[in-house]
Amino acid sequence: MKKTTTMLLVVLVIFILLIIEKCSLNNLSTADFFRPKAYKNFKGLQDRVQSSDYEIVPVTGDFPILFDSIKNEFYIANKRGLTKIDANGNVMFSADLQNEKYTSVFDFANFSPYVFAEKGVYDFSGDQLEYCVFSKILNAENEINDLDFKSIFEKYYKEAELVIYDTGRNIDFKRDCVPMYFKVKNQWILLFSQKGDYRFTHQLTLDVDDIIGQIDFENFPAKFSDKRLMVLKDHKNGVYSTKQIGNKIDDKYLDTYYTQILKERKFNYQTSNEFKLLSYKKEAYYYKGNYWDLPEWINPSFICTGYFQLTYNNEKLFFKEKAIKYFLEPKSRYDLYLYELPVHLRKNTKVAFIDYDLDIGGYRNDSTEIIEPIIKNTGLYIIRPKPVR
Repeated sequence: MKKTTTMLLVVLVIFILLIIEKCSLNNLSTADFFRPKAYKNFKGLQDRVQSSDYEIVPVTGDFPILFDSIKNEFYIANKRGLTKIDANGNVMFSADLQNEKYTSVFDFANFSPYVFAEKGVYDFSGDQLEYCVFSKILNAENEINDLDFKSIFEKYYKEAELVIYDTGRNIDFKRDCVPMYFKVKNQWILLFSQKGDYRFTHQLTLDVDDIIGQIDFENFPAKFSDKRLMVLKDHKNGVYSTKQIGNKIDDKYLDTYYTQILKERKFNYQTSNEFKLLSYKKEAYYYKGNYWDLPEWINPSFICTGYFQLTYNNEKLFFKEKAIKYFLEPKSRYDLYLYELPVHLRKNTKVAFIDYDLDIGGYRNDSTEIIEPIIKNTGLYIIRPKPVR
């Protein structure tokens, strides 16, 4: 009888401890006592995480992340401009062109090192930013008849070394036209399409394949010469470093919308580099429901401090950032993505990008009236070789 009572007490104690572990902010199984002392030295991503040969540093910008495979240089969006980064991960130059009108970079429909504005072109492809005023702007008021337009367009298309088509997103909708850019003998010409011309692939007509990162015109594909840039990929999640608006462009997306083609999909992005959540510490409730909201009430979700290991090129980088431990789910959510080049290009640079994308909303700061995110430090980071001292 005494043995049975002891067993029941043991079971009861274990049950109570499980309830405390699952339902409260107490960290029993993940207490600091059980965690290696080295974890106390883990830095946040903003604090220049380092290993023997690599470092992680924040980079100001947004998607897309693009790569010039000839010059081994990277580009990332900088609001309405671009930031250019060299093969060692250092910023070469950056320009935010948010004051320009009719910029072409609202959705980065073309993977190119150019930003087209109302009166000229910003060229990011060299060692420094250059601006070139359009030598001609034609058909801005739809003044050209169809026959003359056909003749002018075909002449410029034949002569041009570069032909890039835009979207009409930044043009007055009443004009209903699309900018067309021609580089002829180092001069840029802007020709607006005829009003209501819907022969561009980005307009998603059912009979035409849409190449992501390149707008084409029926029977006259864009000419990029050696200026076409390419995207990186997070191999584990199958996500490409295109513009991240709404749905991320991943392999599942491309399988679903099979008329949309991403040329980089044919490349091998396999990698052994990966993130690993080593441990976590509950810090606050994320959602705990109410008395009648089962099972969340007895097994709530928590905002945690996650302790991470990134294995990159056989080195280990350790850091800490927030994660979410959802009720009844065995794995925590931390939304860390690692964007790398295809295997055949990795010999040219040891740079990769991290996107920390854990977004669970924010709150208004009454003193500044700014919406501040609950999860800090989200955004883009670059992994690069440590500078030689």
